[in-house]
Amino acid sequence: MSHIHGTWVTIPIIPALVAALWSSASLDAVPPNHLALAGGYPYASATCQFGAAGGPDCANPRDPGDLYNWGAHRGGEFRPSDQWGYEYRNCTSYVAWRLARAGVSATLFRDLGDATKWLSGVAGEPGVTVGQVPSPGAVAVWVVSAGTGHVAWVDSVQGGRVTVSDYNYAGTGAFATHEVTVPPAGYIRFPRDQRSAP
Repeated sequence: MSHIHGTWVTIPIIPALVAALWSSASLDAVPPNHLALAGGYPYASATCQFGAAGGPDCANPRDPGDLYNWGAHRGGEFRPSDQWGYEYRNCTSYVAWRLARAGVSATLFRDLGDATKWLSGVAGEPGVTVGQVPSPGAVAVWVVSAGTGHVAWVDSVQGGRVTVSDYNYAGTGAFATHEVTVPPAGYIRFPRDQRSAP
């Protein structure tokens, strides 16, 4: 909600896809600068390329359609993406980090593009399976016809309850956990390197 000229108005900042995926009552978001509380994700404090002018979703002030421009300053240069080719504090970057920690070869998930492209991007990769049955350590993928979609890490499955963790589900670059209420297009299982998997 925003206060404009003495009147409260609702400004929709959550994309329709996201609103359909989870109810706000199931959101358990924490401030992204608290690494210990942010799922351990090392880029939780990545800054907005446009500073405060980017607003809560870090939009390019000259191009409002260019959203989620978080990154890091290294050597005097602003770098917007992680080592796997995804923008910091986005769902894809968080899931890539979880996959790397789980011992999945980066060749299987590097540079897959927006979340909507992940299912087609892994098709035919050795040891990778896509299905409709969730399991801990799988990647849940929501595909949209126009937009970027969403990916999340499956934390637990208890009966019919699937709990996932992710970043940027509400467009604010924050960590959250959710109970899935709308089934994803599919779940991806990546093979682990047993020598490095936790």
